[in-house]
Amino acid sequence: MKRLALFLCFLACAVAHAQSVHLQNGQDTPYQALTRQGDMLMLTVKLSTGSVGQVGYHVADIARIDQPLPAEITFASALLAQGKFDQALHTITPVVQLQQTVRDIAGNDWAQAALVQVSALAGLQRLDEARALVAEIGNFSKDPAILTAVKLQITLATKFANADEALAAYDTIIAQSNDPLVSTQAWLAEGDIHITRHENDAALLAYLTIVVFYPEHNPFLAKALWGVGQSYAKLKDEKNALKTFHQLVADFPEAPETILAKAEIVKKETPQ
Repeated sequence: MKRLALFLCFLACAVAHAQSVHLQNGQDTPYQALTRQGDMLMLTVKLSTGSVGQVGYHVADIARIDQPLPAEITFASALLAQGKFDQALHTITPVVQLQQTVRDIAGNDWAQAALVQVSALAGLQRLDEARALVAEIGNFSKDPAILTAVKLQITLATKFANADEALAAYDTIIAQSNDPLVSTQAWLAEGDIHITRHENDAALLAYLTIVVFYPEHNPFLAKALWGVGQSYAKLKDEKNALKTFHQLVADFPEAPETILAKAEIVKKETPQ
């Protein structure tokens, strides 16, 4: 379950990115915070006098919300990659609750936040809650990227009759996905299946795909490097195995996989 995680995890620049509400009449209103009160969206705004006040708009008059991706999505996704599911759930739940109040308005981030919550719930083995939320996201969102991420979460939580069925399901997700982190999780799952089946060349290819093509801002890169190192070791390529383990230790000193990599380094570099 540790490979369950999240769909959208890229750097959120909440301070630098202006927040505004776009009305149907073309008017834009920058805001500092928002709350939903029935059919009204209340905005905390900076007034011309320099003080702070509130204005309200009927939801029917709002075209969309322009807001930065909540930073908590990034933080919670990083916690998921470290296996800290309880902390991730604590971090993302308030965001899901806030975004749910405006999910009928274009520009909301409810689905993205809810996908992170799904991963946290699944990691905590609260599978009934995770499945219910996955179904809710699938019924709500029409975004193809979101729907592919939902399919990933369902696939990760599915107990397949055999490994070939699982590989076929992940292949479908990889073919449909344009999101680096969705693809990463599918390739990780494939690598894990191959390594279990002692298909070490196929495992190496799966893990290397992540390292080569999806290295930027990827919270699963340490897992991928560990997989690469394992695959090289099983293929008796000690030179590249050691090189990969050293890279993992240097680049991700706090990752759980680093402890394993250090043990492998000691074992391989200690004279017999």
